[in-house]
Amino acid sequence: MDNDPGIKSLLSLKTLISVIAILIIFNLVYLDISEFRKANSEVQKEETSIVPSAITPYSAPSSSSSQTCPNSCLAQIYQATTSSKVTSPTITPTEIPTPTSVPPASSQTSSVSSVKEFFIPFGSGTNSSGDWEDVGGLKVSIDTANYSSIKSAVFEASVRIPTGNQTAYVRLFNETDKHPVWLSDVSLEGGTPQLLLSKPITLDSGNKIYKVQMKTSLKYQAVLDQARIRITIN
Repeated sequence: MDNDPGIKSLLSLKTLISVIAILIIFNLVYLDISEFRKANSEVQKEETSIVPSAITPYSAPSSSSSQTCPNSCLAQIYQATTSSKVTSPTITPTEIPTPTSVPPASSQTSSVSSVKEFFIPFGSGTNSSGDWEDVGGLKVSIDTANYSSIKSAVFEASVRIPTGNQTAYVRLFNETDKHPVWLSDVSLEGGTPQLLLSKPITLDSGNKIYKVQMKTSLKYQAVLDQARIRITIN
């Protein structure tokens, strides 16, 4: 039975078919492996070409690259940037026009510089009389020849009343010619100290002796803290 030619032929055919099937399967497996390896290789190439460029580490410039611009080039760059700096604008004061009623500045300067003031002090004292009475020690000698071109003269007196309930009067008196100095009278009512200014007075020509006189309305004490003549000359 084992030697039957038909059976041998059948076995040979089966063997051949098996071998062919096995070869086909191996061939398919080989092709699949080749395709997988090829695809994997392409993916690795793409990652290699993309990833390094995105994460390329920074390298400090070499000493040779830092010297690409010589010192002369750096100096020109510095000069150009310095000249292009923004400078703050200069503010020019605006001239205020002078009103037509005001004299020119030159005439004002000359007039101000030519005017001078002199103060002739008498001193301080007290009084409580009901009539004009000399304040002790308040006396000066004035020679009008020493003050050329007198523009004005004013009597000034700082007065206070401690009780605050009366009126105090102060004036100048020309002892040489025996008469009060006209318009020199000043007065204070109440207890608030004040600097009293007379109207413009006239000093008699020549060398005269002037003194201060005071009186009160209720004969209470009045205090003269200061008395003086202010002379203004041209």
